[in-house]
Amino acid sequence: IIYTFPLLTHQSFFVDDLGRSLYGGLGWSGNGRPLSDFIFYIINFGTPIIDASPLPLMLGIVILALALSCVREKLFGDDYITASLCFMMILANPFFIENLSYRYDSLTMCMSVAISIISSYVAYQYKPINIIISSILTIAFLSLYQAALNTYAIFLLAFIISDVVKKNSISNITKNTASSVAGLIVGYFAYSYFIAKRLVTGSYN
Repeated sequence: IIYTFPLLTHQSFFVDDLGRSLYGGLGWSGNGRPLSDFIFYIINFGTPIIDASPLPLMLGIVILALALSCVREKLFGDDYITASLCFMMILANPFFIENLSYRYDSLTMCMSVAISIISSYVAYQYKPINIIISSILTIAFLSLYQAALNTYAIFLLAFIISDVVKKNSISNITKNTASSVAGLIVGYFAYSYFIAKRLVTGSYN
């Protein structure tokens, strides 16, 4: 909250914000992000959508914080200080500040990152049902913001390193890693074929 306070108190119009605030349109589906359209359609009770900033940013930060709290014990145990400092790097970096600057997209971009973290965490527990759940979550976060794919990979690596440090068996680490990779691959190809192939249009996208 402290880091994003300048945006919460003075969030200017950033790139696509101006068009959406003027015309109240959606338009994310053409970018391969239909779930963003759905979420804003629901919370605005249809179209035109309204500019409710900084509420989308506040909701996005809360959702992202909840996702990080779910994986905190796996990575850091009861070391809350180290967990807070490490997780802060997700928000407090020069790359993610651009995402937080959007008056509209900040919500769905934060949601996408949050879901990708949960998807990676769920899949890193070797069970067939977890692969299915992770695949569905992968489709969801890609339908919100495709760049969150990087977050999935980063947290998978973090889980592997955590297990190595804890001296977990190589067989368990291998199974969990394979499970996580399988969930990602299945979800990615399902998204690419059923969503991106049918919705993404134009040279820009």
